[in-house]
Amino acid sequence: MSIKIEALTAPAPETIGAIGLAYQLGELPLDLRRRGIPAVRDAEGNRLRLAAPGTSEDYSIQYENPATALERLSRGEDVRIVGLALQYRRETILVRADSPRRTVADLRGARLGIAVGGRPEDEIRKREAARNVDIALTKAGSLPEELEWVELRGAEVPAGGRLDLQALLRGEADAIFAEGALAAEARRLLGVRELEEYVIYAPAMAVLTVSGGLVRERPEWADRILAHASAASSWAYENRKEANRLAARLLGLPEEEVESVFSERLHRQLGISVAEDKWARLVYWKRELLALGALERDFPLDEALDKERIQGAQALLDGGEIELPQSEPISDYAERDLPRSFFFERGPARVLRDDEEALEAARAFAEEIRPGASERDRRRKLPLEEMRRLAELGLLGLVVPQAYGGPDVSTRTLVEIFKLISHADGAIGQIPQNHHFFVKAIELVGSEEQKRFFFGEALKGAQFGNALAERGGGKGAKRLSATIRPAADGDGYELSGSKYYSTGALYAHWIPVTALDEEERRMTAFVPRHAPGVTVLDDWSGIGQRTTASGSVILREVRVPELHLFSHWKIFEGPQLFSAFGQIMHAAVDLGIAQAALEDAAAFVREHTRPAYGNGAASAAEEPDLIRRFGELGIRLQAGEALLDRAADAVDAARAELNAETAGRAALTVDSAKWLITETAVEIANALFEVAGTSSMDRKHNYDRHWRNVRIHTLHDPARLKLHHVGKWFLNGVYHEYKV
Repeated sequence: MSIKIEALTAPAPETIGAIGLAYQLGELPLDLRRRGIPAVRDAEGNRLRLAAPGTSEDYSIQYENPATALERLSRGEDVRIVGLALQYRRETILVRADSPRRTVADLRGARLGIAVGGRPEDEIRKREAARNVDIALTKAGSLPEELEWVELRGAEVPAGGRLDLQALLRGEADAIFAEGALAAEARRLLGVRELEEYVIYAPAMAVLTVSGGLVRERPEWADRILAHASAASSWAYENRKEANRLAARLLGLPEEEVESVFSERLHRQLGISVAEDKWARLVYWKRELLALGALERDFPLDEALDKERIQGAQALLDGGEIELPQSEPISDYAERDLPRSFFFERGPARVLRDDEEALEAARAFAEEIRPGASERDRRRKLPLEEMRRLAELGLLGLVVPQAYGGPDVSTRTLVEIFKLISHADGAIGQIPQNHHFFVKAIELVGSEEQKRFFFGEALKGAQFGNALAERGGGKGAKRLSATIRPAADGDGYELSGSKYYSTGALYAHWIPVTALDEEERRMTAFVPRHAPGVTVLDDWSGIGQRTTASGSVILREVRVPELHLFSHWKIFEGPQLFSAFGQIMHAAVDLGIAQAALEDAAAFVREHTRPAYGNGAASAAEEPDLIRRFGELGIRLQAGEALLDRAADAVDAARAELNAETAGRAALTVDSAKWLITETAVEIANALFEVAGTSSMDRKHNYDRHWRNVRIHTLHDPARLKLHHVGKWFLNGVYHEYKV
């Protein structure tokens, strides 16, 4: 077999960095993006560059070999030690596959090559290698003097090449001392093999350093990165297989080969704590480098250790302020944004004329998305093409008033459309809810100029996302920490805050953001998706509605012109149906999911479920108890549908003539429908397995998506509160009023 020497495998990294591991696990890049920490990592993840605030200077947190770190410290560079890694790499002696040498004893008279590059650390490693080989030779009954060491030097090594392997294949050495060993597949392809009876695990150290400027300017950045690295190494300690998989990706090796390069305990050696054995190893390196004259001066090593940063990182971990790694990988769009092509490369949006055209478009869309619904949920594949089609079919202009070119469909039609889409895919069904919610907000409080502009955007297929809710929120009844304030230069406003449960924001062209002004009034700012200071993260990790991308929106001093700002609070100054309008779409989503769950249950019972033993039925579909149960579920589903239609009519009645009575009646019936549909949908999604039997639980069917989707979505505005709202009417004749 002929192999090009230029294509030989490159040396494995001396150590695997926990920063790279934390990056792959996902919590570190998520945290960096959430907090606006400007970090760029190298390919191996062993170095993070961070832009210094207000300057063009770059700071770094990086793993360095001990010689490099100690040389920098001896030169007085502004750098601090914040962690140490000590891992054991496998060392072997390699010979050509056709070599007669088999064991260490066969090295008598051999030329043993070792790659050196003239660096001080090479000399230290050569000494340690010679000591290990001498011990092995002595055990084999040979004398160290019977072996000739050949230092392999070369000014030019081809990219990706290894000098020692080249020398072995050229015959310049009979055997080579190989640090980090070599993967079995690479040995086979290269035509080399390991010498029997020589396997040593030698310590390889890396020093984690941080720029002194970063410690002074942004110590909290350093603390967070260190905390994530520590959390990742702790995770690896308990998850050997998964840790090896991620290490293999960093090494560019097959997973099964990781432990042929490092020891089988690699997963337990990824920590960065400054333990006594690690510190002793660093002291040893300093002593050896001083003896070789490789350091400019002696210096107190203890003073280089930044204990405050180490303690700060531990405090973050102890306080639960760091998200611990999960076994499920993060979305590609948690670390980066959707491609711009998604937003701008699409067909023109159809402008629907009336309710019938809207229903026709919704039926067509539902049939398009139905076949892939289960697989999208299973793989958490974001519905990018599907959201394009939603816009192209004109389904984002449904409630645009007719005076501005839209169909302004009835609430009954809007509810039917949400049922159709959610029946096909419950997650996609939820995504446009906030879009129509904010189109309605524009109608209620927008100026004429704002209506012309934003209604035009919706009719052209622009999607509105949302950034309403916050985790934790602010103090008091407003429960918002996001703020909007006049810009210091008098040019518009500045918006800052952090939002979560931002369904649809990832896919949106515009993100409506709720925030409090200086008088603590609720405002809505429409922010362009790619405006400076806007970060959208696909960090949604809920058990259901997995493809809604209901994650985070981060806003940092985002400029908002007055044209894009709405006085949301004005909606609630008098009688309003806005709350009922938003709630009824949520109820329709849940009903659509319930319909799909009941249909899947019936199909499975007819086609797969076996009749219960001894009941005498020829098939499960003929069992009296099952027929009775389907009757119960079907009646409740029909009751929910009927009440939802009644609620839609009440909303339309309030639209036609808005006053305290019609607004109250709309809120009452929508709340009633929301409660009943919540109870019914959860029961049906759960009963699917009860009626279909054990075999329906097989993951290949993915029927649990109905339960997961409806269970998590029905938590939106707790249904238990609706009982109190409705109860106030039936007991005291008082309608519930929604206020902000």
